[in-house]
Amino acid sequence: MKVGIVGFGSIGTEVAKALINGVEDFSLFGIVSRSRQNALKRISDLNQEIKIFDLEELVENCDIIIDCAPKEAFRQIASKCINKKKTLITVSGSGLLDNLDLEALAKKNETQIILATGAILGLDALRAASESKINEVKMITRKPPNALLSALYVIDNNINLDNLSEPKLIFKGSASEGAKAFPANVNVAAAVGLAGIGADKTKLEIWADPSLDRNTHKVEVDADSAIFQMSIQNVQTPENPGTGKITGLSVVACLRGLISPFKIGT
Repeated sequence: MKVGIVGFGSIGTEVAKALINGVEDFSLFGIVSRSRQNALKRISDLNQEIKIFDLEELVENCDIIIDCAPKEAFRQIASKCINKKKTLITVSGSGLLDNLDLEALAKKNETQIILATGAILGLDALRAASESKINEVKMITRKPPNALLSALYVIDNNINLDNLSEPKLIFKGSASEGAKAFPANVNVAAAVGLAGIGADKTKLEIWADPSLDRNTHKVEVDADSAIFQMSIQNVQTPENPGTGKITGLSVVACLRGLISPFKIGT
């Protein structure tokens, strides 16, 4: 199956590497990047021949599109995939949350948008619990200050994260509010909201913690079927501290799961 990647930053590059090294039954057809210059440098670093297309041509020629682009591009990418009846795998929980109306169009066109697990865990358990009654979901995200410095919410609200000596709470609200405030940093909050009780009802705290060198997420769930807690500490990607290395790997695992004779997990 031919795979196209939209967005060639740290996540897109990680997925491309895996496809180049060999993911059975999948091949990399090409990419789309908003910065051709940056894309060419990354391609050169990979020492591989990777073709760059415009979005229309990539979608037309691929079986599966992987969206690793900024949230702002999600609707355009998703709409083209749906109209061409192509499967879309995305890591943009924030983008999906803002475009839930596309579900009806995807159903009408008999295609699918898949939100990869990304940098969080336990979505299977949340989805199972949501088949009955969930009373409360609370998520606490703690990141090193360097992972939050470029967040528009931090910049717009003049939040000083320099020389912190102790953890600092910088956001408290719902997952839907958090996903809007930190679209590039808290896609995981959107994913947790979509999988469970809903993003508006999912409670979220975001902390800048100078004692950490990894992006951490803890989710607490109270449901009539189970009470459980989940936590993860993600290694940062070198070029983008706000993104965990596991995010790209989750996309590769998602690809394998599409055709695997054994599907592990919900």
